[in-house]
Amino acid sequence: MSEVVGDAVRRMREAERAKREPGLAGFKIEMTDAPRDGVTRGIKDIEEGRYQEFDATGLRGLAKAMVVASARKLDRRSKAK
Repeated sequence: MSEVVGDAVRRMREAERAKREPGLAGFKIEMTDAPRDGVTRGIKDIEEGRYQEFDATGLRGLAKAMVVASARKLDRRSKAK
């Protein structure tokens, strides 16, 4: 029962914070804890200047590198089975 009460209190606090803070606050309320924490960290990183900007070419290169890394990871997983 206390977990239910704790969750309700957390949601009420988040709803109050969403009223005070414009932007993505309402979006974060609908998320589970892990994605919400990631979004919160990401927003904090942006606010503190810890980010990298990409032009179209750089973004394509990043996407290609991510696809290659993902394919390698899947390949390793299939070989491990």
